[in-house]
Amino acid sequence: MSFQANTQYINYGRNWLSLVIITNEYIRHEFGIKRMPLSKDIMNFRWNMEKTAKEIGHATSLKNLLLDAQKAVEGNVPYASLGAHVPNDYFPDIRIKNAKLNSIQQDNSDIDTSLTIGGRYSKNIIKTDVPFSVGAMSYGSVKLPAKIALHFALNRLAENGIRVLMNTGEGGALPWEVYGSEKSREHLSKSHWDSILQYTDRLLKDSNLDGIDMDKLFQRKYPLVVQYASGRFWKDPSYLLNADGIEIKIGQGAKIGHGGLLPGSKVTELVAENRGILPNKPAHSPSRHLDILGPEDLVAKVLELRELTNWEMPIIVKVGASRIYDDMEIILKSYADAATVDGLAGGTGAAPFEVREDIGINTIASLFPIRNAIADYYKTHDNDGFKLLMNGGIWDSERVAKVLALGADGVGIGTGFLLAMGCTLIQECHTDICPAGITGSHEKLDVENSADGIFNYIKTTKTELENIAGSLGRKSIHDMNPDDLVVSDLLTSIISKLKFLDGTDYVSKIKQRIENAMAVLNLQGGNS
Repeated sequence: MSFQANTQYINYGRNWLSLVIITNEYIRHEFGIKRMPLSKDIMNFRWNMEKTAKEIGHATSLKNLLLDAQKAVEGNVPYASLGAHVPNDYFPDIRIKNAKLNSIQQDNSDIDTSLTIGGRYSKNIIKTDVPFSVGAMSYGSVKLPAKIALHFALNRLAENGIRVLMNTGEGGALPWEVYGSEKSREHLSKSHWDSILQYTDRLLKDSNLDGIDMDKLFQRKYPLVVQYASGRFWKDPSYLLNADGIEIKIGQGAKIGHGGLLPGSKVTELVAENRGILPNKPAHSPSRHLDILGPEDLVAKVLELRELTNWEMPIIVKVGASRIYDDMEIILKSYADAATVDGLAGGTGAAPFEVREDIGINTIASLFPIRNAIADYYKTHDNDGFKLLMNGGIWDSERVAKVLALGADGVGIGTGFLLAMGCTLIQECHTDICPAGITGSHEKLDVENSADGIFNYIKTTKTELENIAGSLGRKSIHDMNPDDLVVSDLLTSIISKLKFLDGTDYVSKIKQRIENAMAVLNLQGGNS
């Protein structure tokens, strides 16, 4: 079957059975029964079919039917990338109110948009100049040029007075992240340092980046949080000791209760060496830490890391939003400085489709039980600086502001940074095929242009947050609270517990509907 004929097949494949049969035959013809990465041609074929289906008004998801055809051909569970396709993430139905009328143009550059993490049990405190961080995107899930673009952009921002927190993800830190300061290199032997430089040289040559200045590369001017994940993907203890904070990753939004996976096609020799695993084989993270079986084990693990780091580093515990009230209760009692909660739409490089789409709770929906858990804890404890960080479906200033108003102290952003680098959202990150060159090797990513995009994205998002807080007459973005928000939709009110613009809540709205219905029934005779 010629790919050039796909338009013909789309034109006469006007019903779902035809579409599935055509797709099935196409996959069989191209792949047989062997799983291979999707080429750009096949991606275009799939998206063209989906576009046609939408144009002719099909209500059923074409993507689900294509996945069913794929399962029949391959006998494997289909994987998916980035965030879930939630029918309602509730953000659009929440509005910000309480804006002040200003008679003159106002400069909001003095608005506080900073974020601090630590000090609850740690000696050190991480302070950034924006309330959002670079979400956990590991080397392997994204390619080396993307990691270097983030590194250079965050260094440049720090030089311009904007410190931004970076999370390494669970794949281990890169050499210049671990040894990016003179202090981190003080006690290295010459042979150890030479081996680090040799590995770095191989990394750069593999990505055709050997022209990068090593002295410039081995500078880290931004704070770094490393993940202590169930896969234990690091080979050097300095991974933990030279960071600014540690995040114990228990779960994430895209695959709660499932564990991690980096497909074998993405586990190159250098990725494997960085993670301390075998190349060309899938890198699996267990669905739980093998030494954390319950609340007491979590406490023991946090205390172990406290002793390892001399009680200096902030420690964060990360979970996916599922049994979130209970999980937050445990984290609050675990000697952690902060919690990271991933809502259902929290992204990933690879997750089973059915897990990503159907398991977990949306970011907005999870915030009410989280607030309750924190409030209940502090009924019997003094406020000691515990911080809540939220991820999942947050990529712009208005979403950041709404989450902060609903009780979060900071947020993690993933997709926003991918878009800043040129992501086209084809959602094939798990196949090692990426037209933008971010998560796959199909095209070469322009590091300099991508770094510029990240720099501009962060700088303008910071300005937008200043404008939002300034419009409300606040001195800090953290002064926003639920009273600054209203909803326009009944379901969103039920989920968020926010009120409508007229001051009523979902209880009164439902009561009014019942009364109206009863009145209609009475007019019609009462018993019909």
